[in-house]
Amino acid sequence: MLLLLPVVVQLKGQNITTLGISNYGRVHSLHLNPSFSAYSAYNWQVNLAGVWGNVNNNYLTLRLPYSAYRLPGNVPVFYQTESGNAKFDKKWLQEKLNGNSKHISVASDIYGPSVSVKIKDWSIGFVSSAHANVRASRLPENLAHAIYKEFDSTQGAFSLFNSLSQGGKNTIDRFAVVGNSRIAAGINVAKTIDLEWNRQLLLGASIKRNWGMPGFFLYNSGMELTTISTDSVVLQPATLQMVTYGNSVGKGWGVDLGATYVFHKKATKRQGGYSKHQTKYFGKFGLSIMDIGAINYSDAEFHDVKITAPIGISVDAAYRNSVAGNTNYETLADSFLNKFTSVRNYTGEYKVGLPTRLVISADFQLRKNLFVSGVITQSLRKKLSNNSRYQSAIMVAPRWEYRFFELSVPVMLQYDYRALRVGTSVRLGPLYFGSNSIASFLYTRGVKDADVFIGIAFSDLSDFSFRKSFNKWKDEKARSMQGCYNVF
Repeated sequence: MLLLLPVVVQLKGQNITTLGISNYGRVHSLHLNPSFSAYSAYNWQVNLAGVWGNVNNNYLTLRLPYSAYRLPGNVPVFYQTESGNAKFDKKWLQEKLNGNSKHISVASDIYGPSVSVKIKDWSIGFVSSAHANVRASRLPENLAHAIYKEFDSTQGAFSLFNSLSQGGKNTIDRFAVVGNSRIAAGINVAKTIDLEWNRQLLLGASIKRNWGMPGFFLYNSGMELTTISTDSVVLQPATLQMVTYGNSVGKGWGVDLGATYVFHKKATKRQGGYSKHQTKYFGKFGLSIMDIGAINYSDAEFHDVKITAPIGISVDAAYRNSVAGNTNYETLADSFLNKFTSVRNYTGEYKVGLPTRLVISADFQLRKNLFVSGVITQSLRKKLSNNSRYQSAIMVAPRWEYRFFELSVPVMLQYDYRALRVGTSVRLGPLYFGSNSIASFLYTRGVKDADVFIGIAFSDLSDFSFRKSFNKWKDEKARSMQGCYNVF
């Protein structure tokens, strides 16, 4: 089972928050706070398609000897195969060995056809999406290094373990490797309640049907091992569990709940050009709990391994001799499990929680087209749980917002508050794109994470026309020129 981890390592690793906080993100806001759809510059919006992808880790850095922008057709000849394809050398992956546990995540969200429409004080919408994530949490550094070196002592795979001369005792703390995927579709309802001084209270909820796709959960409760030779160890009592699911589609419901307060100062305190600058609001404050619920699977396969007494194994025999030269990690895992007699395999029901999270947001208007927002996303799922999970983050972002154009430059403390990143988000008419980590695009020779999103959404088509705006500009210019002629 441990040998499934290299797959994650080799892959190397919400997401459109800047769009969700925007006053022109009616549909995108449904992924941040279900009440936001009640306050939008658009009467309606349709998202045709969008995608977000992220890869991040605190262990490996890809250091290419050339810029990644030379892929795929302009790679230096020295780094090409005989067929002209780009080579890959494992030496380009550099480890960060600092004694800390390792975290690795690969995630993607697909934003399917969605729509939101304003009807008087109500907002009604439909939202669809697909999600997939693989993560390794709290992987001990010595084990991560051994996996990276393919459990090969000649490559120094066990150099971070205490040797026999050092006493030989080692601890592998608790860790989990989780993969899950799902498809979701549902409805959104939001209501605007008008208050004094042009203030508003927005209430919203989304109810979504979720269909669970394949996934797995590997959990190690912690173990101790003692080195007795270069390739032989003694394992102390421990428990491991591997669960695979998704042969049949899982089913479940999810709920998003949110509230937003749109704040204006009292009329007696609106001095100093307030009405000129705060054309929409002084501040917009939101609170939501997203993806409350779970998916139930009826045919999960459980594999429990319990080491009830100390047991010695030869790593060389387990991974080299019995399956010599084999790179099939599933076969290698079977070879490992066959060394134990206390293996229990059975089938049963299994519940996987949705990525429940708390979202707190604040958005202030500084000038007519200038805003600054702050968002805290705190996951309510544990890192070592079998549940789907988004990583916690804090974001502060200035935003220049117009009808046909929008630019945001978010500064984020990402990946469960482990890493500081700067991103950018752009909206050009119906096209939106951006990244929550632009450093990997600016310097492609040292990449440890990558993040990108792109999509297309239409809004208020009768008014959403560059040609109409251009014609209006020409008419105004013609009238202006005609006025100048009349002077003479």
